Amino acid sequence: MRVTLINPPSLIGKYNYSAFTHPPLGLAYLAACLRQKNHIVRVVDAVGEGISRFTIYPGSKRFLVQGLSVTDILNRIPPETGLIGISCMFSHTWPLVRQLIRDIKNTFPDIPIIAGGEHPTVMYDTCLCQAPLDACVLGEGEATTVEIVEALEKGRPLSEVSGIALTDPGTGNVIQTAGREVIPDLDAIPPPAWDAIPWKAYKFYDGPVQSTPISILASRGCPHDCAFCSAPAMWKSVWRKRTPENILHELTINFPAQQITDVLFRDISPFIDRDWIQNLCSVLHDNLPGIRWQMPVGGRPEIMDKTTAEMLVRSGCRHIQFAPESGSPDVLSAMNKRLDLKRFRNAVLNARDAGMRISALFIMGYPGETLNDIRSTYRLIRWLAKQGVDEIAISSFVLLPGTRVFADLVAGGAVKIDDDFFFQAAGATSFTPAISWNPNMGRYSLFLYKWLGLIQFYAIAVFLHPRRLIRTISNLIRGKQETKTDRVLAEIVTKFKRRFD
Repeated sequence: MRVTLINPPSLIGKYNYSAFTHPPLGLAYLAACLRQKNHIVRVVDAVGEGISRFTIYPGSKRFLVQGLSVTDILNRIPPETGLIGISCMFSHTWPLVRQLIRDIKNTFPDIPIIAGGEHPTVMYDTCLCQAPLDACVLGEGEATTVEIVEALEKGRPLSEVSGIALTDPGTGNVIQTAGREVIPDLDAIPPPAWDAIPWKAYKFYDGPVQSTPISILASRGCPHDCAFCSAPAMWKSVWRKRTPENILHELTINFPAQQITDVLFRDISPFIDRDWIQNLCSVLHDNLPGIRWQMPVGGRPEIMDKTTAEMLVRSGCRHIQFAPESGSPDVLSAMNKRLDLKRFRNAVLNARDAGMRISALFIMGYPGETLNDIRSTYRLIRWLAKQGVDEIAISSFVLLPGTRVFADLVAGGAVKIDDDFFFQAAGATSFTPAISWNPNMGRYSLFLYKWLGLIQFYAIAVFLHPRRLIRTISNLIRGKQETKTDRVLAEIVTKFKRRFD
């Protein structure tokens, strides 16, 4: 069967300091698995194929659409396609994706359409009610999508496919089919089909890097269960890892031909197993000397002892990102973060002493957070600045569907599910005041608290390390990216130089 997979345009806040733009790794995996079963796959990467095109989003002037127009997308769908699959990873993009699905169905009324990703997984009932979808793929999509194609080829009803949600044609009710187990052996999944995607276009938005990077997934899932995180709904609360040898095999497929030197591991929770991390470091160091690699998602501090930090640096991982989220034990407890702040401080010192650049991520405005809690976070922020941490980011708390805190607020009647709710999910990195879900602080108070935290950190950092500011300005002028701050500044300058159609 011919299958068309679509990475929709990206919906980004006009006044956000960062876009969530990266190559569609999930679709690359789907394409590889479908090809393995001899299906013909066309990937329409609306972002990668139109990464320099920004237009005002008709649904809200606060947003920009990055990527191809609807007409361009429709023209790229082969008429002989037997199935169209569309990805929707972020809830804030759902209004845009919903309209795209409607436009596709109007143009190709006889072609089944399925949706997958985190948003259809956690809000499949909303997706099926608001868009002409034949099914939503729930969670990990490779095996499910292959089975959907086989069912369509054989004329079997989709209700027999495990791991999906669909509308019952008899009753009109939304139903879930039998659950599907996660793929136990990640090494058995074929390498992503990067030839189907213009991944080189993502260089600018994938920093900090110094050359065109390749994205890779070394593990899936997370054994932790943070109340604000939607990942468990997508990947289950079980951590699975690939063998370092299998990871090396995928990298060596790409390296000789493409001369890639930067690798970004997209794992949502990579620092779980100390032995595995150290083994990965050894394999990369012994076989790919000179490689630069990093894991941009915030890592756990538990395994960051001196030996591990030194091995990471020797193997080419010289940038680490931690996500303490808060300096308050009470807030961490409410988040179910299970973070030991003393252990976190030790991990920071070990990474610093090994010569790593360090970033730290914080969230403010978590429901129930008080001014005293924020003071505790400020104390931690100032300590990080004094210890030489390179950069921090402070995000407004955003309410994500599929999380425990979302369920609590919905049960309490505090949430109205409409397009404004979806749009608020893009507010974490906004330069303007975002919605506050905390009754203890309004949106403008939250905005002030965020900036006071950033000002404290960077004032201390610049005072103690003035050369960093000079280097940051120099990198911006030269177009060089060594830190996430470099990437963010370069992205801001580029975004506001564009002429928006």
